[in-house]
Amino acid sequence: MKIQKISEFQHEFSFLSSTENFNAYYRRFLESDLGKIYSAIPWDSLVDTFGIKEKTTGSKMLFSPKGRIALMFLKHYTCSSDRKLIEQLNSNIDYQFFCDIHLGFNRLTNFKIVSQIRCELADKLDIDLLEKDLFNHWNNHIDCQNQITVDATCYESECRYPTPQKLLWEAVNWLYKQLRETCKILGIKMQRSKYRKWKHRYTEFSKMRRKTNKKRKPLTRSLLHLLDKFIKFEQELRDTYKVQFTKKTITVVWPY
Repeated sequence: MKIQKISEFQHEFSFLSSTENFNAYYRRFLESDLGKIYSAIPWDSLVDTFGIKEKTTGSKMLFSPKGRIALMFLKHYTCSSDRKLIEQLNSNIDYQFFCDIHLGFNRLTNFKIVSQIRCELADKLDIDLLEKDLFNHWNNHIDCQNQITVDATCYESECRYPTPQKLLWEAVNWLYKQLRETCKILGIKMQRSKYRKWKHRYTEFSKMRRKTNKKRKPLTRSLLHLLDKFIKFEQELRDTYKVQFTKKTITVVWPY
């Protein structure tokens, strides 16, 4: 193989021509590792499984149904962010072949299209049907078809660090909803409070990366005050209206 610098070339050719040497570029793509993955995926079956169709009216999607699924395969293959994936797609003709798209002189600038396609496929994903399609297509290459290999890594999910502010807010939020429901049944007005104000402030506090003492202390003090106010109001309802709270129902005994 003889390698030359681009500055030494005497022949002029177009990198972005859609017809010149197209077959040569496509054969080179199929010989690459990404091209072998492309050839091994049952695209038509996956499109039918997801139920993706081209629009019959209005503007057409930039990516075809096959290209939308391929874009998600490509994101996993490159292990890159949405923005980085679009940058690589603009400059790599092999990636464009994989995603069934030819940009030519155009460039993609909206990297959020990756997230839009991901959400669209997530709504239509049926993992059982998808696994069956892939198995039916690859069963000739599977030695032990009666065995399942899974990742043995175990980890806890939906675990949170129980901070005092988080526990206090959950108590305030739960008690506020119970009191509103009780007042609705009794036909009385809910006690006035600054619940919405502190709900907004707690939401802003929870989004902060660094929660300093200057932010934690006033929030904790206010939530304690609000919780104490709701507890006293609940006790007043119990004494006045003989309210009995159970797990599923609220029993009201009217006083004589």
